[in-house]
Amino acid sequence: MTTTELPRWSSRPYSDADRDAVLALYTEPDFYFRTGDPDTRPEWEILSLLDEDTHVLLADGSVVGLYAVESEANNACHYSMQMRLTASAPLAWWQSAFQELLRANSWRREVVRLALRFDEFDSRGLAFARSAGLREEGTLGAVTVHEGRRYGYVSFAQIWEPIS
Repeated sequence: MTTTELPRWSSRPYSDADRDAVLALYTEPDFYFRTGDPDTRPEWEILSLLDEDTHVLLADGSVVGLYAVESEANNACHYSMQMRLTASAPLAWWQSAFQELLRANSWRREVVRLALRFDEFDSRGLAFARSAGLREEGTLGAVTVHEGRRYGYVSFAQIWEPIS
């Protein structure tokens, strides 16, 4: 398959069976899943970033990324998502994976607001969020460190009408 074709997406909770594939993702200098400097982190620190909310994202059965969906502010319908794909994944894959994750999550729970945050220095993450039509809500400054400098998180969201 070429990178312009859309894969068949699947996911599963992270487990030790995924360890090598996931550690390989963190060798990419811009695999910003829960860290601003992934390729400088020791193995133990990377593994500490992977909790019970972490899922591996598979394209045609191969691990190509990670995501997590968490309740936001203990609100039953407001969630935040962290999503990262490998550097070889084109923007169309990001958009396709995101749409599949939205569909899957809406089957499991009512979602009124889904927030995503990307670091100001994360050009791939920002390009995805803007191309996906997410509402840009603003920047919370100086909350992360990357290459010795402080940067902010750019917040994006998608909002739906409540069902009930």
